[in-house]
Amino acid sequence: MPDPLGVGMIGCGMIGQIHAAELAHLVDDGDVRAVAAADPSEDARAAANRNCRFERLYAHGQQVIDDREVEAVLIATPTASHRDLVLATLASGKPLLCEKPLAPSFETVRELYDAVAASGLTAQVGLLTRWHYLASRLHELVTTRELGRPMGYMLRDDQYWPTGQIVPGHSSWRSRRAIAGGGALLEHTIHGIDLACWMFGPAVRVWGRTRAVFGYDVEDVAALTVEHADGTIGSIVTVFSGVRGREETRLEVFFEHATVETTIGFLVGADEDGFLLQRADSPPERPDLAAMRDEHFTRLGITRRDFFFPTYPADRAWVHAVRAGAPASPGFDDALRAHAVIEAAYRAAATGEPVDLVAELAVP
Repeated sequence: MPDPLGVGMIGCGMIGQIHAAELAHLVDDGDVRAVAAADPSEDARAAANRNCRFERLYAHGQQVIDDREVEAVLIATPTASHRDLVLATLASGKPLLCEKPLAPSFETVRELYDAVAASGLTAQVGLLTRWHYLASRLHELVTTRELGRPMGYMLRDDQYWPTGQIVPGHSSWRSRRAIAGGGALLEHTIHGIDLACWMFGPAVRVWGRTRAVFGYDVEDVAALTVEHADGTIGSIVTVFSGVRGREETRLEVFFEHATVETTIGFLVGADEDGFLLQRADSPPERPDLAAMRDEHFTRLGITRRDFFFPTYPADRAWVHAVRAGAPASPGFDDALRAHAVIEAAYRAAATGEPVDLVAELAVP
């Protein structure tokens, strides 16, 4: 078995603390050595360190990048800080995992994609819904054509507003355009749009409308119609609301010969998880979710079941890709596709006209 990979993490907020818990699992697996973590907040550093005992704690992210025993860097900081940290990590020659969204602006996202492509380094993006067992099963049904060709889909994505005015004690940067770049669509439903591009292929045209009900300078409601290159048409609605405690993704896919309804919760094995398959002239099929979940993780080679988020299989896959010197998935190319759809939606909302994904919105 190879030596554990020396990982350093930058950003010890809520998402960083989740990653820290997964790194602790990977330390236990023998895959990772938790070398260092950094955050300007002493309280945040302490919280992350409770989830995973790092050998060193720093106040500044560059200290993690410069640490000679850090072999790979995990970036879980607010969106506006990603650019400098990604470029500094690439300059150091170290592989990385960067949380989504990659940047507040599409121009910067493309800059980061180009930099990663030029570096040849393993780089993954935190689009972790792909690692959910229900999303994996739906992707399998789409790609195998077992139910015929996909015709259309409906994605509804909603959760509580992740900001301090709605959730006391929560960080508030996600409700500020200068730091987050966007609201419900960019910050949250980039996961769902990544799923749509993963399942149905590249988007070619987008219609969109947005609304800011709570008065922040980013949207809390967005509605999109997305046309994919294969002709599949999707309808997407995303909402940040004041319903504290709620976070749910519902994806319905209409095939030639069946309809599939999935409800994906935030946690692994969440109560709201659901999967229903309706074939012609047949009663609805509701598979055993626990068995489906177990089969999914077994197929990934995962033996433990004591993790609460799909972040664990995502982080584990990244570590294994880094060790193998292989491309990681989802990569910066996948993130660029999702960001292009979101940028097209924002442009469509601003002009009231559909936007084609051509010119600078075209993705290699």
